[in-house]
Amino acid sequence: MDKTNWKLLKALESNARLTYAELGKLVHLSAPAVAERVRKLEESGVITGYGAKINLEKVGIPITALVACHVYRTKEREFKALILNLDEVISCHNVTGPYAFVLRVAVRSMSLLDELLERLIEFSDTNTMMILAAPVLREMPVNIEKMVISEEY
Repeated sequence: MDKTNWKLLKALESNARLTYAELGKLVHLSAPAVAERVRKLEESGVITGYGAKINLEKVGIPITALVACHVYRTKEREFKALILNLDEVISCHNVTGPYAFVLRVAVRSMSLLDELLERLIEFSDTNTMMILAAPVLREMPVNIEKMVISEEY
């Protein structure tokens, strides 16, 4: 990874709809050169996809929460199968500490959140934290290139 690739990643994270010409202006390369770099980043698995950022409240899903799950010893396989099929689960992280998993969930109402938690208690003890705001939402640290040891620097 060189400085140009880092700049491309940051620009694409901010706005994945930028054209190769617009990206080229940002990194001082031609559009074909940028297209080749982006293709290589995709093929190597550095860029894993593109997507729209959705305001869930604007589409009628105003409640998001983090649900920490302490999964019962013999129920992990069943728990994983369940959460894979729960539409409300936005993300799931397997973590260290007293809880095995932390889920980020989105629902239309508190009663639906309660129903979701009722489905989880068969397999785990839960601790729910309502998300009031998300002042930082990004896929990578701001100065990631300084965090990564690279021969290019």
